[in-house]
Amino acid sequence: MILAGIRTFSFVDYPKHISAVVYTGGCNFRCKWCHNWKIAYSNDYNSISEEKIIDKLSALRKRLNAVCVTGGEPTIHNDLPEFISKIKELGYLIKLDTNGTNPEIVEELISKNLIDYVAMDVKAKPENYCKLINVQENYWNTISRTINILRSSNIDYEFRMTYVPNLSTEEDIEFFEEFLKEDEKGYVTIANSTEIFKIKNNKKIELKKSILR
Repeated sequence: MILAGIRTFSFVDYPKHISAVVYTGGCNFRCKWCHNWKIAYSNDYNSISEEKIIDKLSALRKRLNAVCVTGGEPTIHNDLPEFISKIKELGYLIKLDTNGTNPEIVEELISKNLIDYVAMDVKAKPENYCKLINVQENYWNTISRTINILRSSNIDYEFRMTYVPNLSTEEDIEFFEEFLKEDEKGYVTIANSTEIFKIKNNKKIELKKSILR
């Protein structure tokens, strides 16, 4: 595992739980607006050993019962199941943040009862995906497989979209809201400027089924 860090206390990363957050390094997307771009696609961070992460989580177990594994994109690492199993052995609930491009890993994690909650990004309507992720590759078929895996599982999950002014469109929002099933949780966030991407002409968006956060 390539591990980029740990946050020991969060109120917002795991629904209804105070959690720790473990960050994996690297991502197969190159989203210009990503607020974690340094660990996603630059080398401008210090990695941390798996042993140190596990030791820290072991010490935190006295006051926390949940861990969010995020990135970067955790599922690009083939040894993710082994790493998460070590966290699970400590007695934690596990939430996975993913872009949905590795359905095999997600399916394995669910089948082995290694995760309890999934937050999956749906970046845009399929035709607009490459523009949002800044990669000229069609990932929608594999993303659709991950969506179907979540929908056919017993695991709790949510879908989320980041609206990026000047990149996202109203059609992306319409697609996301039509895509959501009646009982599914959907959240939309408006992107903020980063060191490498400046948001211009930020505007209000209207939502019917999803929640702005």
